[in-house]
Amino acid sequence: MTAGAPVSCLGRAPRADARLRLFCFHHAGGGASFFSSWPARVPPGVDVLPVQLPGREGRYRERRFQDAGEAVEALDRDLGPLLDEGPWAAYGHSMGALLACALAAARLRAGGRGPEALFLGAYAAPHRTSALPAPDRFDDGELARLLVGFGGLDARFLGRDDWLRALLPVVRDDLRICASHHRAGLPDPHDARTRLPLTLEAFAGTDDPLVAPDAVRDWGRYARDVRLTSLPGGHFFPREAPEPFFARFIPALARLLAGPGAARAAPG
Repeated sequence: MTAGAPVSCLGRAPRADARLRLFCFHHAGGGASFFSSWPARVPPGVDVLPVQLPGREGRYRERRFQDAGEAVEALDRDLGPLLDEGPWAAYGHSMGALLACALAAARLRAGGRGPEALFLGAYAAPHRTSALPAPDRFDDGELARLLVGFGGLDARFLGRDDWLRALLPVVRDDLRICASHHRAGLPDPHDARTRLPLTLEAFAGTDDPLVAPDAVRDWGRYARDVRLTSLPGGHFFPREAPEPFFARFIPALARLLAGPGAARAAPG
């Protein structure tokens, strides 16, 4: 593959020597730094490309998305040329799973290149009742305590109003993205004819207080099939228990590198 130009949601241009691009989508309230350790763990032919939504980390001055449809449209516009260049896969964690699947659906619907694989973690199938907090149901203190309870916020933030004033608006807007999943352009879970023509690789933490494995398994209603792997850890199992997660994830990436799509893209 050729090296692409930097786009607004990526911290750098893709590597020219990569055989597979892995686009990674972060959780609600999170950022691209969630994936900072991944390049050192994956096979060398895989280029890990964390996607940074606006309004956080290096893009903190930019307007945040509040609607899933708007977010997917922007990601499709920014990433589309890179996705069509060569083999790609995506991993989405929690809210990122919603965006990764919706982006894949948008590319396929438009006749673009679909993913070699789609990996989804810690997110209930959208037609299931969500366990995520409603964006405006709780005041700042209550929301902060909920986030601490499932590992989404360090307890040191409690009582630090200055920190919470910076962080919680980001969380609330991301929760609005999740709540607007019906506008993301996902396949109809009640119509098998609309399902994505691929098998989803889904991961769930056995100690996740928010998302049960059977709710993650129900992503099979959006694709040809789903393979669910339950792993030790809570909602953020790639960070809490990385060894069991990467023990399953790395072989899956290696299989993609051995497949015909990635082989065609190997540098000559």
